[in-house]
Amino acid sequence: MDAFIANLGNPATAFAHLALFLVLVGSLMTSMRHVRIALLAAGLAALVHLFAGGEGGVLTIWIVLIVIANAVQFLILAAGSRLGNFQAEERQLLEHVLQVEEPAQQRRLLDLLEWRDTVIGDVLIREGQGTPPLIYVASGAASIEHGGRVVGVCGAGDFLGDMSIVSGEKASATVTVTNPMRIAVFDRDALVRFSRSAPEIRSAFNAALNQSLAAKVVRMNEMAAGD
Repeated sequence: MDAFIANLGNPATAFAHLALFLVLVGSLMTSMRHVRIALLAAGLAALVHLFAGGEGGVLTIWIVLIVIANAVQFLILAAGSRLGNFQAEERQLLEHVLQVEEPAQQRRLLDLLEWRDTVIGDVLIREGQGTPPLIYVASGAASIEHGGRVVGVCGAGDFLGDMSIVSGEKASATVTVTNPMRIAVFDRDALVRFSRSAPEIRSAFNAALNQSLAAKVVRMNEMAAGD
């Protein structure tokens, strides 16, 4: 252990450990953009290690090629995202709510949804509905009723129909628009097929749906406590 700590005092050795640490960090990332950043930083740290240690040769050439490859792939990802021409609501859903950064996956998800505008009184989901749609709320608000009694509300950033997706049961509540809404309605069957072929998409939706469910449960509990 003492020898290990002493080696860390050597700049060349310290950068070697940093490079390995960044490779480890990159292997734990779920976002491809973050993976590229970690590997790019690891490559740069490895180059510093080689130069500080007075090494070179074929190993340096390989590391330079790795750095260049990751830099190019990162720029492709960044350019693809910028060139997507997404609307603000689409970018909010894809990048902030679902945190999907791959341009190809972003475009695929947009193909699986339909944006709609609603008016006050529209019923989005009915209690007991067999296969309620999966809906993302970009703006507006709606009431959630169970057994004819209002038990909660939903608004921007929430998902509707998520409880049915998670449980596999029929819709447990009726959702009625109380403030004009902008919503995205997903093709549930197509989304399931896509998520099966792309585990990272399934993970993204699981995280987003669980967060939405937790937020709605908190609001329902607060409403029940206020009665």
